[in-house]
Amino acid sequence: MKRGSLALLIGLFLAGLLGGPAHAFDQPLVNFGLTDVLDGAVPGPGTYFFEYIQIYQSGEFKDENGDGIPGSPRNGFVLAMNQLAHISKIPLLGGNLGIDFLLPIGSLTAGGTFGPGGPPISANPGAIGDFIIGPFIQWFPHKLLGRPFLHRFELDFFLPTGHYDRKYTINPGANILTIEPYYAFTWFLTPQLSTSWRLHYTYNTKNDDPWEVLQAPPFNVKEVKPGQLFHCNYSLEYEVVKNLRVAAAGYYLKQLTDTQFNGSDVSGRKEQVFAIGPAIHWVTKSGFVFALKTAFESSVENRPQGNRTTFRMIYKF
Repeated sequence: MKRGSLALLIGLFLAGLLGGPAHAFDQPLVNFGLTDVLDGAVPGPGTYFFEYIQIYQSGEFKDENGDGIPGSPRNGFVLAMNQLAHISKIPLLGGNLGIDFLLPIGSLTAGGTFGPGGPPISANPGAIGDFIIGPFIQWFPHKLLGRPFLHRFELDFFLPTGHYDRKYTINPGANILTIEPYYAFTWFLTPQLSTSWRLHYTYNTKNDDPWEVLQAPPFNVKEVKPGQLFHCNYSLEYEVVKNLRVAAAGYYLKQLTDTQFNGSDVSGRKEQVFAIGPAIHWVTKSGFVFALKTAFESSVENRPQGNRTTFRMIYKF
């Protein structure tokens, strides 16, 4: 029940470079690997607190062909995603109605330029990202092909409330409204073996005050609308001893429509990334959940490529 990312720690990473604004990081930061192991398997109604600590560091920025961009552009962050979720006993469509609240707080870093002599990459020192709210329906165990299956549908709204300043390349807030439905499930293939997925569709509205480099001549871009995208988190989990699971987990993103400048499509900017890595998930006797994982990115286009480590804690009140 989190979109975690949901967390919009990086707003619009836009660049006029290599003779034009052809290479850029247009998308806000979405939920990359914050949630995976047993994502759909919520124990029952109640109030839950989730804390996510995620560290990301890119080594290089890839262009539309997956090649590194000169100038050593790079970025990183430390994210604390704070989530409060309540699952009520109110029935709806066979499930339980719930509500999610999320607030990202973090520290951004940036360095290098877009191309030799290109604009430098700068990071806003502000820490508050965009507030996220999302109603959802959680369905508790029933059977799929004779095996236990738990799932959830949520509709998240990313409100443009975070720190944003057009003079910075990277911002904690995105300065746009993002609407994102997602569907999450956990399916127990055997008592020990399970798989969990969260499938998102992201729709972004317009940023009417984009990075100042784009607003200046010769680009004169006054509105930027990032393209729509599909992304997912996934994991294949195995319980090695009671309440302790190991997993292969990761994420995938594919931008589906072109980003628009001043209402017109701009080709060559669609983003893509795939990541996979090891994960461990432990439920204590008192009910606390602790998880740790690292994901290594590949098949990257039009965005940074790096590694992402995430710590997750869950507490039920």
